[in-house]
Amino acid sequence: MFGYDLGLDMGTSTVVISVPSKGVVLNEPSYVAYDEETEKILYAGRRAYYLQGREPKGVRVAQPIVNGKISNYALAQQMLRFFINRVIKKNVFRPRVVASMPALATEVEKRTMLSVIISAGARSVCLIESPLCAAFGAGVDPLQPSGIFVVDIGGGDSDLAVVSQGSMSQTETVKIAGNDFDEEIIKFLKEKYNLLIGIRTAEEIKKTIGCAVPRDEEVTMTARGRCADSGMPKTAEITSNDICNCLQPLLSEITSVAKAMFERTSPQLAGDIVSGEVLLTGGSAELYGLDKLFAEALSLEVRVVPQGSLCVSKGACIALSKMHILDNYGYEFKTKEDVRIR
Repeated sequence: MFGYDLGLDMGTSTVVISVPSKGVVLNEPSYVAYDEETEKILYAGRRAYYLQGREPKGVRVAQPIVNGKISNYALAQQMLRFFINRVIKKNVFRPRVVASMPALATEVEKRTMLSVIISAGARSVCLIESPLCAAFGAGVDPLQPSGIFVVDIGGGDSDLAVVSQGSMSQTETVKIAGNDFDEEIIKFLKEKYNLLIGIRTAEEIKKTIGCAVPRDEEVTMTARGRCADSGMPKTAEITSNDICNCLQPLLSEITSVAKAMFERTSPQLAGDIVSGEVLLTGGSAELYGLDKLFAEALSLEVRVVPQGSLCVSKGACIALSKMHILDNYGYEFKTKEDVRIR
């Protein structure tokens, strides 16, 4: 093997890398633990993720990517280099990378992302919008002329798109996703139960009893934290309906954007979508009842794609073999010279 081709999903919550013929080879939280004095990373991925809130003196845990955008160039570059080296090992040839980007990324954001990936060790990079990658990863044929409605709900933002024949006819980005759900749960428990919890506990509550519509049988969970007044340890019994009610305002914003986008879609593509289904991808799409919520809002069939958190990376990997199609829509590989990296 003379080199690697990589499909990269550099998301707010996770970094997923796929390799043609091998599938997903890396799936790690996009967290780094670094020395505050030197800003050199000590750990990246799962180990840094579990260290959050437990950092020793002089060490800080951070997410170099926020809402799909690079928030700390140096840390993002170090983290990605660490992950790419884990995949390609001692291969001396630099990989060619297809990477996902937010649907409405600006030129500055695209340039920054290209620069980070190339500086991390890529030979050349092609950026493709996340919902388009998600559609490919969900099994949509890039040559298919009929319309497909894709909703990709990740950790930092939610991308929505109508995809047809390897391109997007409509797209929207909502700055609400899994991380916002966690923060809303933290806020809710403080207001209702006077209980302070960490982000990891909020995420566990969301995954265990969280729901987008009321469950047929209500479930409960004990949340542990500390009292907001006394600072002493405290527990509270949380119900699934509590979490459902606290997430409704955020979920309503996403469904409202989906309805508005569907109303702008051409009649022919709308007809294709009505006769097909809406695809829900992304890690946060696994929230209980989210497919029912979208089905009620759009009056359409909605399907949650299995392993939705891996769809974008798999789709980026598929795009590597479909560049002859994507070339027609302006997608191309950029090198160090194109981006003018020093």
